[in-house]
Amino acid sequence: KACEVCPNNEDVWIEAARLQPPEMAKSIIAKAVRHLPQSVKIWDKGTQLEEEPTAQRRVLRKALENIPNSVKLWKDAVELEEPADARILLGRAVECCPNSVELWLALAKLETYENARKVLNKARQKIPTDRKIWINAARLEEANGNKEMVHKIIERAVQSLKANMVEINRDLWLKEGEECDVAGSVITCQAIIRTIISFGVEQEDRKHTWIEDAESFTANKAYNAARAVYAYTLTVFPTKKSIWQRAAFFEKN
Repeated sequence: KACEVCPNNEDVWIEAARLQPPEMAKSIIAKAVRHLPQSVKIWDKGTQLEEEPTAQRRVLRKALENIPNSVKLWKDAVELEEPADARILLGRAVECCPNSVELWLALAKLETYENARKVLNKARQKIPTDRKIWINAARLEEANGNKEMVHKIIERAVQSLKANMVEINRDLWLKEGEECDVAGSVITCQAIIRTIISFGVEQEDRKHTWIEDAESFTANKAYNAARAVYAYTLTVFPTKKSIWQRAAFFEKN
């Protein structure tokens, strides 16, 4: 009765489907999409009601015909595919959702090195304000042995983001460096540390702040990040005995 009275309320349809056995629920969702073809939640419920991947794909393809700009639906569709088909699907996804960093990065991961570079370049053109695209570009070069490119990319990233009026958030960038370390992208991690470590730090606070950074990285088992902090700090304070001692203690332990 509620579905008749409120045919444009997606929550009513979903609740009605929840209260019914699977086959009846599918029938209810089929009626729901006729009233609300732009509802991601209803299409998502329709996908959940299907048990076979083939049927789930069919629902999602139909959903994407109606809502081609839904990042969630594209992600769900991609997860059901093998890598080769997923790559084709993601190629279409980034055309429909050009502002989704997540979809661009997913596509780059499935491409060859040369194609991944092209994908990330396109992503930067479409989304010039996101640091993750730049960082993934640096990691890509590191993974393919082009270590000399990594630091240049990170420096260009900061310059480009600033030119696009993006605030360089030191804490977020250091967190990215930590994540790169843990993921095995050591050169990218070091490049981020060297480029970002001085941002927003007053001259009189540098020593104290950098030691805190190194200790935080160590506590999180991001040892290469911590090592990079100590190395940089010693280039600025080469005569500070306490920093040499801390660095030596770090290496010993």
